[in-house]
Amino acid sequence: MVKLRVLCFAALLAFGPRAAESQAQETGQPFEDAESGVSYIVEQVTLANYPVALTFAPDGRLFYTEKTTGNVRMIDAQGTLQREPVIALPVDALVERGLLGITLDPAYEETGSIWVYHTTPGDARNYPANTITRFREADGVGSDPEAMMTFPIETGTLIHNGGNLRFDDDSYLYVSIGDYDVPANAQDLTVAQGKIHRFEVTDDGLAVPEDNPIEGSSIYAYGLRNPFDFAFDPISGRMFATENGDACDDEINLILPGFHYGQGDNYECGRTAEGVDLGRYFPPLISITPTEAPTGIVIYDHPAIPEWRGKLFYCTWSTGRIVMVTLDEDRTGVEETRELDTGEARCRIDIEVGPEGGLYFTAVSEASGAIYRLFSAE
Repeated sequence: MVKLRVLCFAALLAFGPRAAESQAQETGQPFEDAESGVSYIVEQVTLANYPVALTFAPDGRLFYTEKTTGNVRMIDAQGTLQREPVIALPVDALVERGLLGITLDPAYEETGSIWVYHTTPGDARNYPANTITRFREADGVGSDPEAMMTFPIETGTLIHNGGNLRFDDDSYLYVSIGDYDVPANAQDLTVAQGKIHRFEVTDDGLAVPEDNPIEGSSIYAYGLRNPFDFAFDPISGRMFATENGDACDDEINLILPGFHYGQGDNYECGRTAEGVDLGRYFPPLISITPTEAPTGIVIYDHPAIPEWRGKLFYCTWSTGRIVMVTLDEDRTGVEETRELDTGEARCRIDIEVGPEGGLYFTAVSEASGAIYRLFSAE
């Protein structure tokens, strides 16, 4: 995960909000994106206990993960937070560990299956492990959690877990895993860490697809230090991901199958790691120094704000900014970046597009946590 700088605040008691329109706590008058002429409002949807990842069900319900409690929570389509968690999973939440990613199964409407990525506690025989778990949900109640794959933290590190998972349009599951604070892992094709992986979901569990770029391996892309989040572009079908550098070179990357992204042993600012295959290296779309720790990423594809369709949005942990990126016509380069004003609301972790076209984002601080919505004032 991104460097979350452990926030040791007392667990918040998340009271169920009223409907979004009446519960909304607006940050003031509508904001203006001068370049596009879009006027928008930012409102608080609910208080939350260290919310991390968001995902929407087809019926408009919002599911989200709580890093420190291991709870998956749900807000119904009318904006009311269900009092009881959907499910509580075992979690080691030290530093950057915890309940991190969430996504719905492509067959969710038939099966109710939800997938999460979380750090399970260790014991006398087992290391703590980042785990892909699938469970079933019906009427707001989760059941039958099943660990589909684990990635033990054998080094004891508390950082660089990566942490999200998503399905593509062909129902393949992709998972991002950090380098576990071992730079050499990013270029080592014999280990899972420092990679984005691609799996086929079968009756027997997760399998390596035959058409993966590296034969016999789940690795889809490598050379990554801590890929916190990624998103599929509905226009090109390609993947874009956030990457967390050390003292330099945070990145927004266009992820191509079989390519690597420069991180590894002896990495230097502005240069790839020593001894890597430059023929398989793909440079970043955006490189950021000093670092800001980019986190959630999404491509806007909704008619609610037509001026923003096709724009890429990402958030930054360090500053809480929402950055809007205009891609070029081929969607392989950047024409412009600019920041959206969100007042006192800070996008610190995830950002997603809601069913009505709002941008929902998660915020945490030393004293509070919340989910916000940015929507058109038109």
